[in-house]
Amino acid sequence: MAGSERHNLILPNPRYRVSANTAMGWKNSNLRTEMTRLLRRAGVSGWPRLFHSMRASRQTELQREFPLHVVCSWLGNSPRIAQQSYLLVTEDDFAKAAGMEKVMV
Repeated sequence: MAGSERHNLILPNPRYRVSANTAMGWKNSNLRTEMTRLLRRAGVSGWPRLFHSMRASRQTELQREFPLHVVCSWLGNSPRIAQQSYLLVTEDDFAKAAGMEKVMV
């Protein structure tokens, strides 16, 4: 999905998209409020540190397939910051260590 398509989903009102999409990038688009609204509509409760959590889970997912320096370049952080703040131990890691195929939720 292209960047503009993602913003269309999060900021569905064209008036808000036009005012938030500045020459310097996306500003004042209140993404947390819009994301919380989308989650509520989907019947999903929010969680603390919403965007940090999403960034950490994506960093962890990408890290499983690509080298750390590549993922850090894509996400705009350093390997040190990724290891300190974003890389997660998942249920699948525990399952793999225990010799199980996949965790069933």
